[in-house]
Amino acid sequence: MSLVNAARPSPGSGPEPPPGRRPPPLLRRLVAPERLYLVALALTGLAAVVSVTLPAAERGELSANMVSATLGAAVGGLSLDTFLLSRPAGWIFSRGRAWILTMFGASVLLSAVAAALLTTVAGVGSHLVGVGAAAGLTVFNTVSSVALRQSSFRLVYTLRAVSGAVLVGGYAALYASGRLDGTVWSVVWLAIQWLSAVAVCGLVLRMVRRVGPAPAPTATGPDYRADVLAVGHLHTGIFAQMMTLRFNQILVARFVGAGPLGVYALAVAALEFAQAGAVVRAQRILAGRDGDPLSHRAGPVVRAALPVALAAVGGLAVLGLLQPEYQDAWVLGICLLPGALATGAGKTWSSVLLKERGERAPTRVALLTLAIAIPIYLAVIPLAGVVGAALASSLAYAVHALASRASLRQSQPRHSGTV
Repeated sequence: MSLVNAARPSPGSGPEPPPGRRPPPLLRRLVAPERLYLVALALTGLAAVVSVTLPAAERGELSANMVSATLGAAVGGLSLDTFLLSRPAGWIFSRGRAWILTMFGASVLLSAVAAALLTTVAGVGSHLVGVGAAAGLTVFNTVSSVALRQSSFRLVYTLRAVSGAVLVGGYAALYASGRLDGTVWSVVWLAIQWLSAVAVCGLVLRMVRRVGPAPAPTATGPDYRADVLAVGHLHTGIFAQMMTLRFNQILVARFVGAGPLGVYALAVAALEFAQAGAVVRAQRILAGRDGDPLSHRAGPVVRAALPVALAAVGGLAVLGLLQPEYQDAWVLGICLLPGALATGAGKTWSSVLLKERGERAPTRVALLTLAIAIPIYLAVIPLAGVVGAALASSLAYAVHALASRASLRQSQPRHSGTV
């Protein structure tokens, strides 16, 4: 059995369940993918709140491990999750088992190497945790994309939610036992990443058994070379985008220290609540088999994100009253808020750009943004610390969103009047 068998060459939405087995409409609304993703994100946020019980320096250690692992997975993972979601129906069957597993294995190995390098640059964190978690995240993200190709949004997001709940329980148990050590909490986080990875692999293997034997691959040499080029174009863009989003935290660890990183990373995590709807929207756009002429409208995403972002800033203010070490987190939240809204719009526009124009257009946008962001980060963070990092991040996210929209307008003049 392999992941190759998991995606049938069928419409993205898959067959409808028999009428007698359909959940009631109210239940379907309650367990809508957007709601499940928000629950998963809320539990991750709750884990971040529980981690505030750590001293700021210890939370900085935990945050450094997390950012080295997540950025390592993004940099080294070859963006296979997004690549698989953007492939047409039947692509996995046509390539064959050996090709898929070769790409998958290379992405896991490169993720581990990237995480090790980032941990060294940060000067804070554990190489063991960073490398192990990066590999686990790459496994989870890549295998999840196979499930999402089959429109298993509810199952994947339910796994995310369950993992978040287990992580909250693990942190709470450590706090109750008096283990306020950032390295120990990082090891628990590492274990949860692999628990999630194993669970989603089990989910996909069940799909494999239902599909049965895969047909012989039909791809030829030029097809495989085209895949390599497509991955290169796509990953260059996502590499640039993730460096824009996360590398500032590596620089905060390097130039400002673990304590300020703990506060800054908390504010970043809180504002990521506002991106839940945009993430689900982007995945639906990439996984869809037919074009939606209105799918590039980002106005509803931004309007839905604004109250969530404001609530997150309010939550940071309350936490600051309860934990004086984090009293400046709400200020960082205010500085990050414009960037959070811009990121929500940018995710929608860049996913449409990728779906309709291929890898090159979003890659150009991401490289432009990175070329602006990295010099700003290097100039501002050593001088202005975490406030400078937050303001520079918002500026970079706005540049990415506006450049994505401008590129999309060029390719879709008929939609130029939409928001």
